Amino acid sequence: MHRHEMKEHALVGHLSHLNFLFSGWRSPIYEMTMVRLTRRLYRRVTEDLASVHLVGGKVLDAGTGPGTLARDIARSFPQLQVYGVDLSEEMIRLAREHATHERVEERVHFDVSNIAHLPYPDHTFDFVVSTISMHHWYELEQPLRELYRVLRPGGHLWIYDFRFIQAHAVEKAIASTPFAGTLLEPTLVRTGFWPFALYKRFALQKMQ
Repeated sequence: MHRHEMKEHALVGHLSHLNFLFSGWRSPIYEMTMVRLTRRLYRRVTEDLASVHLVGGKVLDAGTGPGTLARDIARSFPQLQVYGVDLSEEMIRLAREHATHERVEERVHFDVSNIAHLPYPDHTFDFVVSTISMHHWYELEQPLRELYRVLRPGGHLWIYDFRFIQAHAVEKAIASTPFAGTLLEPTLVRTGFWPFALYKRFALQKMQ
């Protein structure tokens, strides 16, 4: 293993130990840590969305945490309605507080929810993004089924996670979901902070 890959493995292991900070009084500590580490990734996601030239519609941030990315999207794209879901009640509380403070609460909506059982009707969203969340999912198939369900025909799903997640594992999960037969586009993502790609984007589209 190359030296830079060893450093990446160490960082992934370090972040996994932060999971206990998701709830209770530790949540603000987790928020400060993760926002600092993922700010450049969030910037990359908004840049990627800009390249699509969305003229309106709804975007879901699946696994939103304290809602930083969802609020970034709302500020960058005032024509969009943005939703964020997270399993942690404390994270959603923080997300709502920030949205109110930043005066974007009319266009950013947060719900406590499991990604595997979303509280939205079929065909709700034009775009779904997820950052540094997939590796926490107990299994991939049911979340992918739900994300497919809430996407409108032609809608896109972009999942950003650490580069060590293997494309073949995602492809295997996709095979037992309605995404089966859909082209999976894995792309290495450099954010500028590291001299190598720390993240990977998995892109899917719901067929018409």
